[in-house]
Amino acid sequence: MLRRRPLLEDHRLSEHEQKSLDLLELIRQRGPLTRTELSQGAGFNIVTVSNYVADFITQGLVVERGFDVSTGGRKPVLIELNAKAGFAIGVDLGLMDYPRIQMIGVITDLKGTVVHRLVKERPMESMDQALARAGELIRELLKTSPVDPKKIQGAAVGVGGLLDERAGTVRDTSHRGIRTSYLAVRDRWEAEFKMPILIGNDASLAGYGEYRLALDRPVENLVYLYSDVGASLIFHGHIFWGSGGSAGELGVFVPSNDDYLTWVKSPGFIVSNVWDLGLTSQARKLIQDGTTTAIAQLVEDDLNAITLDTVVQAAERGDQVAKELIEHSALQLGIRVASLVNLLNPDVVVIGGGIERAGSLLMDPVWRAVKRYSYEEPASLVDILPAKLGDNAVVLGAACWVIREVFVQA
Repeated sequence: MLRRRPLLEDHRLSEHEQKSLDLLELIRQRGPLTRTELSQGAGFNIVTVSNYVADFITQGLVVERGFDVSTGGRKPVLIELNAKAGFAIGVDLGLMDYPRIQMIGVITDLKGTVVHRLVKERPMESMDQALARAGELIRELLKTSPVDPKKIQGAAVGVGGLLDERAGTVRDTSHRGIRTSYLAVRDRWEAEFKMPILIGNDASLAGYGEYRLALDRPVENLVYLYSDVGASLIFHGHIFWGSGGSAGELGVFVPSNDDYLTWVKSPGFIVSNVWDLGLTSQARKLIQDGTTTAIAQLVEDDLNAITLDTVVQAAERGDQVAKELIEHSALQLGIRVASLVNLLNPDVVVIGGGIERAGSLLMDPVWRAVKRYSYEEPASLVDILPAKLGDNAVVLGAACWVIREVFVQA
């Protein structure tokens, strides 16, 4: 039975737990592999690898199959992950302060492959109400699951808010955000669903999903930007949650609207924008001020219908206003990325949260800003990449968190 470990001890693994995680992740990502290949890939001696693999086989987590090509002597047996040995639930609560909110839930196998997915619209509401909706979604996932619910090892929920693991509270980041205790909700869910429930910040989990499922090479340190409102910090393969669970907020806290009017004149890396870099609100203001742009034509002058995709579509059609909007916002984002590159010296920075849909219109000016404002040494080592998981980033990251616990506790 999988147990829930404290969030703030997530990175504190024993030697046995770390080796289990390393070996099972290697098998998941690169399998099937021989024991010798596992030994070479993980850097553990062959006896250690053989002992761990024997335990994994006993638990049903891996299976032996076929033979690899022999270079002489006995043919080596291949080891691969038994992906259907268990399943994980991931839930994305959705943005807290944006219209047309979508709440997503998935069930994945141990490779992170989605076997069931549900999408539900959720009204703008308080955190405690949103959490209640998450419980409803988990119930529906279990009810409609194409796999045996008894094989589901746990569920993780990504929430858009500030967590305090010590106090057991979460709240959204608006000025009127009210702290909600998630302990009672989590305890009720665990009693009802008979599985551990993990709760973490959505940006942190989205970055973990990209780290585990989307990269084409192994990396140690990664920064994921959830648009311009939050970040996921992955250090040595572990999510950095901070001292209380709220690490990753990019901007300063602005106590009031009056203070905001002062702060907004500061450099772009001080105050966070909204998830779409403010592109939709800037486009509306320009149109209201009389600027002619294809953005208005695309929405037939219904300014409330303008979305990030509208601005991107207009820019792709050659609209100069839309292109300049994206260029300006991308440069501001690039300044923020440059500061993070200087501070953290990561291998990779992934840009996600939806704005990556702008493609090279966004990524090119971001990279120019990073090269201009970062020191040469960290800038020469970092890759700036668009996210690949799209709307599934949070739910897949949440499911990967559960899978990680399965591997750690093997």
